[in-house]
Amino acid sequence: MISTGMFGIDDMLGGGIPDGSRVLYSLEPGVDGQLFMISTLYAALEKRQSCLVIIPHTTVDAFMHDVGHLRGKTIRAKEHKIAFLDSVDRERIQRSAVSGKAAEREWRARIQKLCTENKVEVIFGYFDIIYEDFGLEKGLSLLSGSCPPDATIIIEHLNFGGDKLLESLAVRKSFDLILAIKSSFRPLPHFNYFTILYTSWSNQLRRSVPFLVRSGRIVPYIPKIVVTGPPESGKSRFVASATELGMSVDRTGLDGDVTTVAMDFGWLHWQDFDITLYGTPGQPRFDPMLPVILNNAMGVVLLVDATNHDQLARGRHLYKLITRMHVPIIVAANKKDLPGVMSEEEIRKGIGTGKNVPVLLISSHQKDEVRAVLESLVDSITRFIY
Repeated sequence: MISTGMFGIDDMLGGGIPDGSRVLYSLEPGVDGQLFMISTLYAALEKRQSCLVIIPHTTVDAFMHDVGHLRGKTIRAKEHKIAFLDSVDRERIQRSAVSGKAAEREWRARIQKLCTENKVEVIFGYFDIIYEDFGLEKGLSLLSGSCPPDATIIIEHLNFGGDKLLESLAVRKSFDLILAIKSSFRPLPHFNYFTILYTSWSNQLRRSVPFLVRSGRIVPYIPKIVVTGPPESGKSRFVASATELGMSVDRTGLDGDVTTVAMDFGWLHWQDFDITLYGTPGQPRFDPMLPVILNNAMGVVLLVDATNHDQLARGRHLYKLITRMHVPIIVAANKKDLPGVMSEEEIRKGIGTGKNVPVLLISSHQKDEVRAVLESLVDSITRFIY
């Protein structure tokens, strides 16, 4: 297996990329996604794998400078098994070749020579210039037909063809892995995300994961999950149990009950994701602020007291507000450790949820059960169509 070199992605792929695979990193124009290819290159070099990097758009020196700047760590050619075919080589081929076919033969010959001399195991190809020179099919054939059959090929491509092109490549099985890097259409929160569109070695559903670039690495990131629900459903305890660092702004009312008067905040790093949780006040008087908060959310936990039938009407109202925002949602029925717990069916009927919305009975004092709720919601978020 070859590591992608990125947090969490290897796990999503079942451990990494199988040897001999054909991989496409497809970048939507304008997206900051150059670090995907670079991360995989660094991972291969760290494993002492012999690599050929095809960079017809730039020189070796310029590439090394840019890579070092993005990653914060320099590639030292003398310390790693790495060979290059760069823009200088392309210019020489263009000057000497008398036709397109002659240029294609020269490309093949140079790639084969470098692969043989360096016993290349992984080829990294920046495809845009090759695409311009030879077209899609011939360009792909040029790379895949010029290297050893057991070599892994990783290609980066700036995709001007959109989803239609990627779908056709998936249907034709031109690659073993197609990973698309895109920007969201939402104005708020605006984020970049990657989608695992296709893998030849598994039948997993597509995954779309927001990410940040932090300290030269790709970090899966969910900027906001909102935890909401009726008063006294356990939202503050849920956020506290879920997070490593957080705060709550509470006050005691005239009846002696403690209620959140602003927001609960919590931060956690979990399963390679950075996640921020926001817990909202539950009283109806705070409802005008909910649409604003939910408009920026990537997922919602609706928390209800599983022992309190009177909360279901309030839960139903909140559920309707949430579903209008078209974000992934999960219902957590809290206090399952207390007497008088309602069944999942009673809770679904009372709130009005469909079968496609998970309903989990939990105790918000149990960290593992709170994390199970987040795991289910993150699973829904990564399957969501942005």
